[in-house]
Amino acid sequence: MSWLASVALAILHALYRLVLVYKSFFFSDKEPLPIQAQRSKVPSHLALALVSNPEAGDEVNEQYMLASVEKVAGWCRTAGIRRLTVYDREGVLAKSSLELRKRLAPPLQAGEDEEESPAECDVQYPPTPPPSDDAESRPLSPHSGSAAPRLHAITLRIPPNPPKAKRRLSVSRSSIKRRRVSHAEKLEEPRLTLHILSYQSGKPAIAATANALLREIRQNPSPKTAQCSMTLPSLQELNAILEGEHGFPSPDLMIVHRKPPVPQLRPPVELDGFPPWQSRLTEIYWNAYPSAWRNTADENSISIDEVEFRRALDEFASAEMRLGK
Repeated sequence: MSWLASVALAILHALYRLVLVYKSFFFSDKEPLPIQAQRSKVPSHLALALVSNPEAGDEVNEQYMLASVEKVAGWCRTAGIRRLTVYDREGVLAKSSLELRKRLAPPLQAGEDEEESPAECDVQYPPTPPPSDDAESRPLSPHSGSAAPRLHAITLRIPPNPPKAKRRLSVSRSSIKRRRVSHAEKLEEPRLTLHILSYQSGKPAIAATANALLREIRQNPSPKTAQCSMTLPSLQELNAILEGEHGFPSPDLMIVHRKPPVPQLRPPVELDGFPPWQSRLTEIYWNAYPSAWRNTADENSISIDEVEFRRALDEFASAEMRLGK
């Protein structure tokens, strides 16, 4: 009977492979809706998990990630997505945060100096541990003196692109007035908040937060904790730090993308160490059936494709969110 079960299992695997090959030819050929199209729902927070290609060099993988983030940031602005989280396991994007700032900053207006321009990215780096007990540090709570744990999350707040204003060859007073009007228009438009993560932002950050809360409980015991032999931090306290000022909130949609070229039949989706705390209710998009007709073109691509971004938005709009209910 063992040989009969082996034959049946081999037949099932062969049929499953034929189904995957069929979907690779016909599934991805459907044209998704444009980015600006009206959808039933659009994610307010998008996550982009980029997986490097081990066969490519470090410089090639870095350019692939930088180009992908630059494109996706522009598409998010067009689609009305106000928060973007990018992740790579090795921390390439975290090391290139200044380069990302230059690429995503709005271009300067004609006759506008770089020092006078209000269109600069606000960069917020994670807090570092104090060098001594006398140094100032951010407490975990208003009644605590412990330093905040390192969450390894870099936050960039990118202003919107400045509106195109008509050039006037007049006195400097009119140019100042036009500059003030342009700045007021910028304030009305939402900024794009960009979070840059690495593997250290996931499980190591959760462990560091839990240890910091335990130290706070031991150093400042309350009447309730003093009566208990073992007291653990609550989920609300962990969530307040991990998704607080120096962390990042939970994404609504996550796109997992690997550096081309990729095999025709991709392996199962892997988050590659993405922070698990913030992804427990996240809708995950992974193109498991790459089109056979476009596989050759993808080999020459250095970043994510717009069609894949639009297809992810369509899949999110058609998904039914039960949120564990």
